[in-house]
Amino acid sequence: MLGTSGNLSVLISERRATSDELLFLITASGKDKGELTEDDFILVNENEENVECRMQNVELKPSAETLLHSTIYKHTNAKSVFHVHTTNSTLLSIKLQDKIIFSDLEMLKGLGFKTHDVKVIIPIIKNSQDIKYLAEIVPGYINEEVPGLLLKGHGIYAWGTSPKEAKRHLEIFEFLFEYRIKELSLTKSL
Repeated sequence: MLGTSGNLSVLISERRATSDELLFLITASGKDKGELTEDDFILVNENEENVECRMQNVELKPSAETLLHSTIYKHTNAKSVFHVHTTNSTLLSIKLQDKIIFSDLEMLKGLGFKTHDVKVIIPIIKNSQDIKYLAEIVPGYINEEVPGLLLKGHGIYAWGTSPKEAKRHLEIFEFLFEYRIKELSLTKSL
């Protein structure tokens, strides 16, 4: 993760009843992601409220995209969400319209599929600075079988049932995006 770009979160407490609060740790806004420490994560609820501020005098501000993490937790079985701004994901999301399709690649098994003989569609959502709007439309793009989505010109959101799985999914997506860029380059040169 380059500079202060991207954000990472880990679910702490699921909402099982209406009285329960969805709680997760998320990286604080403006922190250098290559230099993160445990002090750079803050506890928030599903409404983006910094729970630590309610409990003590903490001055950290949660990531501007906290609401998107909350939405993913509410609409998937995710326990961890990673959002990164990679060159490959950003470039493909700009060059392609509304989705990226992959099939017949062994690496697709890394997303949890039993075989490479599947068709995986990764949605590309038009980006907006209106995070509340994005949080409203993201559920319509989530496919429980595909643990990720792209924001156009912005990067990938990948999730998993643990930070380790979210990282693996992120690495698989990045392989797929790099593969597609190289495939398109080869096609043009042949």
